[in-house]
Amino acid sequence: MRQLGLYVHIPFCVKKCRYCDFLSFAGIDNSVYSTYVKALLRDISHRNGSGFSVDSIFFGGGTPSLLEPIDLEYILAKIYQQFSVTPGAEISLEANPKTLSKSKLIAYRNLGINRISIGAQSMDDKLLDYIGRVHNSADFLENYRDARACGFKNINVDLMFALPGQTKTQWLNTLKQVIDLEPEHISFYSLQLEKGTPFYQMFEAGTLKEMDDETDRQMYWEGVYLLEKCGYFHYEISNAAKFGYKCRHNLKYWSMEEYLGLGLGAHSYVDGKRFSNETDLDTYIQSGDGSFIVWKHTNTYQDEISEFIFTGLRKIEGISLKKFEQKFGISLIDIYKNEVNKHIQKGLLEIDPTDHQLRFTRKGIDLSNTVLIDFV
Repeated sequence: MRQLGLYVHIPFCVKKCRYCDFLSFAGIDNSVYSTYVKALLRDISHRNGSGFSVDSIFFGGGTPSLLEPIDLEYILAKIYQQFSVTPGAEISLEANPKTLSKSKLIAYRNLGINRISIGAQSMDDKLLDYIGRVHNSADFLENYRDARACGFKNINVDLMFALPGQTKTQWLNTLKQVIDLEPEHISFYSLQLEKGTPFYQMFEAGTLKEMDDETDRQMYWEGVYLLEKCGYFHYEISNAAKFGYKCRHNLKYWSMEEYLGLGLGAHSYVDGKRFSNETDLDTYIQSGDGSFIVWKHTNTYQDEISEFIFTGLRKIEGISLKKFEQKFGISLIDIYKNEVNKHIQKGLLEIDPTDHQLRFTRKGIDLSNTVLIDFV
């Protein structure tokens, strides 16, 4: 049976952060949550899981931890009814501090959720307030310790750097405090100013100054050095993990493996096809006939090649030239000889002579977009 990952989108938040352009809604009455879950159950019911073995389930958002455990129980029961789920599957749930409690965490464990991802973002309370988070560092620490006490042995912590006004010292202090907690996985993202967000509007109005590239890159590489020094393997541009704790689900995105998106606006990649769900909340909730998919695209041979390179180069190990040839029946170098040679000469790409992996150099990671554009 082919392995499949499931992504389940829960589009509700306590409050929208100033940088957030995700498909999520704040200030929604709790009664809408149960209505949405009913629509989500219909969505799952209309999916065909035959021929697949689900080895990862990822509840993302939004803030999935806003749902009551009984709602998550309904969703998981429907998934197990509709799909064959592998014993020991990685089942992750994103959570934000101040939306967790010991009773919720115990319920999650009892439901089989075995990985929790907590959005700390920073350990600096002034920064947390400025970027629009509803929690402070004490809230995060309490929730993290509760998760450990309730038996979670696989915890990710999400962090952000290059925040407005943030110093390199503040960033490294945040990272050190989180490393001291010894989570199994740490994700670290540079702030991106997205159109339509309050931060972007402030930037256009001249009231917010974007971090300069040099400082951004210093924060990134000093963070990577600290993580590696403390036993975390830097395996993807924005992710590091202790041995054996890479995020199984997210690796699917970076390895062109199949995944099915469930819920509002969720994207999928199955059988060489990309498709996505309705993005209007009211329309999604009112869909009664299973017509949740609103966009479909069948990848061409060239699409498959470009996406394999685009996603695979995000992994620090890069792309196996042998696996590429086995998958596509042609050498990557034969297709992109000029492009590869150009970026090798510029010091942005390299080919390991031992394992024949094509990957970014350190400089290449910093200039990744200028490289990837040649392969799209």
